[in-house]
Amino acid sequence: MNFSWDWDPIGLAVFLFIMAWITGRVLGVKRGFWRALVAGLIGFAAGWILVEVQFGDIADINDPDDLLKLGFGFLGYVLLVTMLATIVIEAILRPRSDRRRRRRLPRPFRWISQKFALVRRLWQIGNAARRNGLVGRRYASKAALSSPEGARALRLTLEECGGMFVKFGQIAAGRDDLLPPAMTHELGELRTSVAPLSTEDVHMVLRTELGDSYGTTFASFDDTPLAAASIGVTHRAVLADNGKDVIVKIQRPHIDDAVHRDSRVLMWGARQLERGSESARSLGIVDLCQELVNSVTEELDFTREAANNKALRRHRDDVEGVDFPRVFPHLTTRRMLVMQEVVGEPVSDRTAVDEVPFSRHELADRLLKSFLDQVLQDGVYHADPHPGNILIDADGTLWFIDYGAVGHLDPITIEALQQMAIGFTIRDPGMLARAVRRMAGGGAETLDIPSLEFDMGQVLAQIDGAGFGPAAIAEVVHVLRRHNVKVPTALTVLGRSAVTMEGTLRVISPGYSMANEAQRLVSADPPAGGARGMAKHELLRALPALRPMPQLTEDIALQLRSGRLGIQIDRFAGSDRPVVDAWLDRVLWAGIGMVGLVGSSLLLIAGALTPVDELSGTYLRVIGFVGLIASSAMQMRTVARVLQRRNTDDVG
Repeated sequence: MNFSWDWDPIGLAVFLFIMAWITGRVLGVKRGFWRALVAGLIGFAAGWILVEVQFGDIADINDPDDLLKLGFGFLGYVLLVTMLATIVIEAILRPRSDRRRRRRLPRPFRWISQKFALVRRLWQIGNAARRNGLVGRRYASKAALSSPEGARALRLTLEECGGMFVKFGQIAAGRDDLLPPAMTHELGELRTSVAPLSTEDVHMVLRTELGDSYGTTFASFDDTPLAAASIGVTHRAVLADNGKDVIVKIQRPHIDDAVHRDSRVLMWGARQLERGSESARSLGIVDLCQELVNSVTEELDFTREAANNKALRRHRDDVEGVDFPRVFPHLTTRRMLVMQEVVGEPVSDRTAVDEVPFSRHELADRLLKSFLDQVLQDGVYHADPHPGNILIDADGTLWFIDYGAVGHLDPITIEALQQMAIGFTIRDPGMLARAVRRMAGGGAETLDIPSLEFDMGQVLAQIDGAGFGPAAIAEVVHVLRRHNVKVPTALTVLGRSAVTMEGTLRVISPGYSMANEAQRLVSADPPAGGARGMAKHELLRALPALRPMPQLTEDIALQLRSGRLGIQIDRFAGSDRPVVDAWLDRVLWAGIGMVGLVGSSLLLIAGALTPVDELSGTYLRVIGFVGLIASSAMQMRTVARVLQRRNTDDVG
């Protein structure tokens, strides 16, 4: 057996792998590749140094017994130092997230490619901003975005960047309550000023999606686009089989790549904001941006839009004054959608709105009533109701179009929203607190109802009598975050949709208050029959549990009367039992290890005091050394598990 520094690289790698696996199993911890390698190298080097110190020049050792002692001692030292190095590394470094732990091998080329694409896109955005006068010294007079020149520079920059940036501008155009009029007016142009597709691109998509029926599906197809949006363009056409006028929506080629690229830019910017701003972290900017990215990504699949249209029509098809055009599912694919043509104009067209036989306030009431019914009764609602997606025809009927963004609410969330709407209407903080707790789902266990009720009372005072609206939803979100409860995605999506709806209502009827009018509409027609209806619903739901109550009461009374009723309490019989058992096991394990450590040390001392030529001294030293390794491993396993649990709690 030759102990020298001239190790075979393959043999050294195999040895380090085996030692890393053994120490990981002994300590009961999971480590990444690089941490295990560093700990193994430290253990290997320390083991070599220690045997050199103990045995001197190992090259001169030839006796088989001495070689056996040297090898045994080397393995023991490597194992001990590797475990100790692992514990030190775990104590210094935080554990990696589950996402990074799954990707064990580095991918440098992919990482460099992604970073290069991100930098290139940021460079393009910066160049577009400079070209259009959004930034730059010579455009200092246009720096104020509230001016017409600054707003135009912003609109041109977003338009040139394309992709999701146009979508962001369209959403911002409806926030005239937060943004200056010059900016919202200019950004409103993004709904109609987006560049159309070339005729060749349009027919290429049609040919790809329709296949053999490309030439026979439409009796006529107007190559002049009706409208162009960030994701697709629309054209008029006539169906060949029934002669119906339809709108054909064509998805832009490679728009999915552009959305993916811009999503990464947006998420990068959101993460930078959260790193440098406490207010951004409190608002959950990253989560908000992720939800927006998910919403836009869903719009890339037009078959989903067809399904959303079917769901909305199923619930709201017979409502007077509000309608939904029919989508033809057999002609709809992921990149092409065919829908019934609506002869109307966007509600942002003042002339079209003024010519209908209804007042602007009544039109706004109809639109808001439909939105509230979609949310509080159906659980399926139009999630992007900006002015360009609401048309008005000559009869005054309002049409919801573009079903790429549709929100879905589960029955529990619907009940919570109904309870919340009634709570805002009757100004009852107790009902609001219970509605919020119900909406919190799994996070409701940590909520304290008295504290939550106090916070909701503050919310009622802050919104000053306003009812169910964007401000109320925003305050509920803030309350949940204040109580360290993860805000449900359904609530944040609804809040964003309510903000968009509020902007559209103000376009139809300037000065229209969505919150106050929602309170009036909910009071006149409360969801689920109001408080009385909710009480009846809760009573019916509790009926199966109430029916056996008389019999159960009688059985308990009979057992009590006969003296056979007993109560046994086992403090740790529930979910606490495994936790207590685990801690007892760790204490016993550490105690046994401590006793073994002391005993092994005494054996080593006794062996050292025994003459070298006596066999009993050798036995004592061997047993003491083995016991020292085993008891040290037991102690270090306990420490490693405690450190890893502490670091995991810190990460969570």
